[in-house]
Amino acid sequence: MNNLIPWRRKQDLAARQEGPHPISQLRQEVRDVWERFWNDRDVPVWNGMDHLEDQDKQYVLRADLPGFEPNEIDVTVSGNQLTVSAEHNVEEKDQNGTRSQYRQFRHSFMLPQDVLCEQIAASYHNGVLELRLPKSEERQAKRIPVNLLEQDAGKKG
Repeated sequence: MNNLIPWRRKQDLAARQEGPHPISQLRQEVRDVWERFWNDRDVPVWNGMDHLEDQDKQYVLRADLPGFEPNEIDVTVSGNQLTVSAEHNVEEKDQNGTRSQYRQFRHSFMLPQDVLCEQIAASYHNGVLELRLPKSEERQAKRIPVNLLEQDAGKKG
């Protein structure tokens, strides 16, 4: 019966029985690298929060929330988890009846260890929520002076 299978097909069948397909292996390796990359980092994952800027003394985080009013936006900190949520509900009446439009945004993420949670400030302007997350002083960037060695100073003179 094996003689009825074309020779090339026998090789394909043997390759399939040896192990997973090379594309499946590659997909798994990429997935593993991606997971190691995000799990090994000591920074937050800012999914959904578009614009993160790491400044010397603070992080500035911006989220596009068009159509919301400031009183519809809620920013809370619990431990080292920051949550931004917003809800908007509008009812419109016309000759055909009442229409209701409901929008919701919610995103939570872990704050870096160097953020001073009690000093976080939030502002909202033209549909953009801006959060200022101040860093603790020991984690702020500091300039290190570079000195010229004495032996190098003698060579220049």
